[in-house]
Amino acid sequence: MGSKFMVALKCFMRCPADTMRLMLSMDPTQDQRAVKSIKANCPGADVESVGFYAGIFLAIVFLAFCVLAYVMSLLYGAGGL
Repeated sequence: MGSKFMVALKCFMRCPADTMRLMLSMDPTQDQRAVKSIKANCPGADVESVGFYAGIFLAIVFLAFCVLAYVMSLLYGAGGL
């Protein structure tokens, strides 16, 4: 899982719009423009799994920001900030 995740993360950093388009589509093979762009920019990436792993990465980032906001609200409420 680690190597597929890293390949998808690199692909997301290189072409975020096409990766998001693949992530939001129900059938990733239907959007030929995004598939061609992913294959051109990330030759080792599995097109079907790029959207899945990019979604996991974005969920982890969202969760980290939520925890950070919660900790900051606790510190602010306690007078620490």
